Amino acid sequence: MQHRQQCPILRALMLALVPGAFAACGMAGAATYYVAPGGNDAGPGTLAAPWKSVARAEAGALPGDTVYFRGGAYIYTAALDACASMTGTVNAITLGKSGKPGQPIRYWAYPGERPVFDFSRMRDNCRVKAFNVTASHLHLKGLEVTGAPQQPGNRLNNESWGILNSGSHNTFEQIDTHHHMGPGLFIAHGSHNLVLNSDSHHNYDPYSKSGPGQNADGFGVHVRGDQPGNVIRGCRAWANTDDGYDTIHSESVVVIEDSWSWGHGYIPGTATPLAAGNGNGFKIGGFARRHVAGAPRHITRNNVAFANKSWGFYANHHPVASYFYNNTAAGNRAGFNMLGIDAAGAPLNLGILRNNLAYGDAPVASIDGADHAHNSWNLPVPPSTADFQAVALDGWDAPRLPGGALPRLPSLRLAAASGLVDRGVDVGLPYLGAAPDLGAFEDSAAPAPPKPAKPGAAP
Repeated sequence: MQHRQQCPILRALMLALVPGAFAACGMAGAATYYVAPGGNDAGPGTLAAPWKSVARAEAGALPGDTVYFRGGAYIYTAALDACASMTGTVNAITLGKSGKPGQPIRYWAYPGERPVFDFSRMRDNCRVKAFNVTASHLHLKGLEVTGAPQQPGNRLNNESWGILNSGSHNTFEQIDTHHHMGPGLFIAHGSHNLVLNSDSHHNYDPYSKSGPGQNADGFGVHVRGDQPGNVIRGCRAWANTDDGYDTIHSESVVVIEDSWSWGHGYIPGTATPLAAGNGNGFKIGGFARRHVAGAPRHITRNNVAFANKSWGFYANHHPVASYFYNNTAAGNRAGFNMLGIDAAGAPLNLGILRNNLAYGDAPVASIDGADHAHNSWNLPVPPSTADFQAVALDGWDAPRLPGGALPRLPSLRLAAASGLVDRGVDVGLPYLGAAPDLGAFEDSAAPAPPKPAKPGAAP
């Protein structure tokens, strides 16, 4: 035990003497390091003498190690490199050292504390990646990331980014990414990445060349080629000027599940719409209205979209039918819009929709010809207030539960006596009672335990 406690110090000394060396004590087990706003990169990186910078932590950490960030503000005023031009791109933090399978490098908030990485004071006159994650097998947890900027005198570019990922097998957990002039968290490349129990909100790109608000999504996945396995789960996106979740251009299947999206397409914190802001809750695929052979069938399930300027769930001219299962929409322009395109680029409604619920708005648009059954709009009587425990559309940004799970709210959950309980069809997802309920929440009062997903079940 004493040897393991000394390990970080010995490894730090070896790395200082022989950069890149694998300290012998590292063979004894994973090490733990610490970083704090008032730390010193010349120190050993211990709890008593923490490092100051992410760069120093990355230099010291090896696969399987954990780096804890103490609470407080980490202020960035300049990028690692200079703008090559006004249309160039610079990075404030780059994570380029990979872990290994089963041995990720962990960059975690110290338990009970809140490290805040603030990039709002940067004045680099080009596009900014606040966190540029190029490595694989990393796990970021509990970090707050804010303020990736655009400069008002530069209207030659589109967005900057809060977190931009191009690695694989990375986990982004309990991240709070907000007030960026571009997307909060963006997966540009990579496979088998998980975004878990994270929030992205109040992102607004006022100086984008394509128009104010056009590019600031909450979460984006735009991977090219065969890069499967990217999943967004248990997340919230709100008050972003473009879309909550956007998978346009993604050439591999993206799964978005158990997530919420509201208030997009407006100047954040107001009811003022932005002409350039699309304002969709979930914008699934599309390829910018191009027909792409072999396009993926994305999976969107158990999600909630409400009070968005445009559509709650939008196929966005996707060339194949994606899956929309057990989602809830309320108070959007329409709940579900399945506008796709055929091989010639002509409009063709495409989607596979089961067990969805639309309340308080036009339920559907561009639905004729799509494969839709066992949804609320397929019933003879539309949902009413009496079908729900509550219908309030505020309070959804309440604190998360211990461990990061979404808060349990009564809003848009079915009342026990609702006729929408047990009105769905088995699509291979867990459910209670005789059949799945309609919508995102399975609240049947039946005493039977949840039925597990069927092995090899359809998405």
